[in-house]
Amino acid sequence: MKLDRKDLKILSLLQEDANINNKEIAGATNLTLTPVYERIKKLKALSVLNRKVFLLNRKKVGLNVMVLVMVSIEKHSGDAALAFMNEVKKIPEIVECLHITGAFDFQLKVYAKDIDHYHEFNFKKLASIKNIRQMESHFVMKEVVNTTSLPLFIEE
Repeated sequence: MKLDRKDLKILSLLQEDANINNKEIAGATNLTLTPVYERIKKLKALSVLNRKVFLLNRKKVGLNVMVLVMVSIEKHSGDAALAFMNEVKKIPEIVECLHITGAFDFQLKVYAKDIDHYHEFNFKKLASIKNIRQMESHFVMKEVVNTTSLPLFIEE
């Protein structure tokens, strides 16, 4: 699938504000309404555009602590790793789970109300998952870059 400059401009605009209307997109891309509508329809059909969501301010909803948790598991067999991944999907405090290379097997992004909440999460939820060999928590002091926008590059 090859995206042209107009597609990438539309995607860029939608990443910044999913509520932007087709008329505003048309003005920013020098297209008329019908081509904008058709391009967005095509991008949805190709699953380039997956869903429209609102991004919440985590601190305004009481999630003041962000922790990156590095996890090593005992067994790396397909079933054991899948069991771990399925368990972390059930825990609402875990908003991201990445299977990584290096000294650890997984990196989890966890949000908690405060340190007490994280302590309870760590001991009652995370530590209860079977197959964990080691965990290391890194408390985020400041978010320097926090974006959901993907970098878009034009293929020449």
